[in-house]
Amino acid sequence: MIRILCADLSHADGSVYESLYEKASEERKRRADRYRRYEDQLRCLAADALLRAAFGAEDLRIERNEYGKPYIKSREGLYFNLSHSGHYVVLARGESEIGVDIQRHSEKTDMRAVADICFARDEKEYVWQSDRDTEERFYEIWTGKESYLKYVGKGLRENPSSFSVLERRARIRCLRQTPREGYTLSFCSADTEYTLELSDVRQLG
Repeated sequence: MIRILCADLSHADGSVYESLYEKASEERKRRADRYRRYEDQLRCLAADALLRAAFGAEDLRIERNEYGKPYIKSREGLYFNLSHSGHYVVLARGESEIGVDIQRHSEKTDMRAVADICFARDEKEYVWQSDRDTEERFYEIWTGKESYLKYVGKGLRENPSSFSVLERRARIRCLRQTPREGYTLSFCSADTEYTLELSDVRQLG
């Protein structure tokens, strides 16, 4: 069973930030301190809070594989992946490799340009075969690709146009139940059963 935790950061204030910072691991504090923008610092600390919620507070030293994918050495047999966009930070935890991605829809995104570079032919046909839900289909493919690349753990070392999300639907799920309208969330795993837990970041601080 995959557990997906999604934290809403939209109501965070100074006191919430201070509480998250105080409870964060030393590694996360150092990472947060390196960011210049408050929004990036907050996302970093919220990710730490989700890790503690998913795995407990003890011995959460993050390691990385040869491609940079993070894992927790002391939690053998458990896997996780993080993503953030807009007001949300998401963590997916499972008992096998997993990738997760969330994207806020943006009018600034040039969907045609992104698709020409990153989408396979059948994916582009799928996105533009209907005028009614083009945006939803675009983000379904985009988040599906991101979650798959994070699942295999190679990141940008694999050309996103070299594979089709539509051919990997047995592992890639695009959730129709998202935090709020204007966001798309997908995960990739051999396990397709999941729970989605939405929380306010104030509950984590």
